[in-house]
Amino acid sequence: MHEYSIDIERNKIFFGLAAISIIISGLVSSFINAIILTIPFIEFTVSIAAMGLFGILYSLFDKFIWKWKLLKKIGLVQTPNLNGTWKGEFSSSYYDFQESFPAVLIIEQTWSKVCIRGKFNYSKSSSYTASLKVNDGGGINLFYSYYNDKDPEHYKKGMSNHRGYGRLQIIDDSMTGYYFNDPTNNKNHGKLILSK
Repeated sequence: MHEYSIDIERNKIFFGLAAISIIISGLVSSFINAIILTIPFIEFTVSIAAMGLFGILYSLFDKFIWKWKLLKKIGLVQTPNLNGTWKGEFSSSYYDFQESFPAVLIIEQTWSKVCIRGKFNYSKSSSYTASLKVNDGGGINLFYSYYNDKDPEHYKKGMSNHRGYGRLQIIDDSMTGYYFNDPTNNKNHGKLILSK
């Protein structure tokens, strides 16, 4: 997985998690110290580190909590959850757009990272950069750069390993868009139509 950019202000989440960490660490420390004071012959106090608690809360938020629908409804989290398998088809300039072939994009996403893997008729791809635009109006736009590796059993076909770029628009559970390959080793481009 790699980090991705998004046109949403994320600082409020960091500040919120930091504030919650400070409050919880203070409350837990006070509670434990109050219990310790009731035990005779024990003369020490406990302090829970807010930074350690922040790390735990951030990890939980990054992997799980950001997906909660309630947080999206109240506007606290605006990052779209694209996780899942998107299936459909692609057409390519290599075949003069005369044929369509099966296409699958598998998106693995946390709040801070993403990986977009593609499976196509003769190759597989994996993203190395990505960006989301959610404040465009008219759906979510996903932009990503990828490496595409040809399956070894298909090396006699005309396509070579290459880099490329995809731009997909997501509305509800549908994804449509275009891809463009690096013209120095593969001049093809095409269209993707997928759904979840």
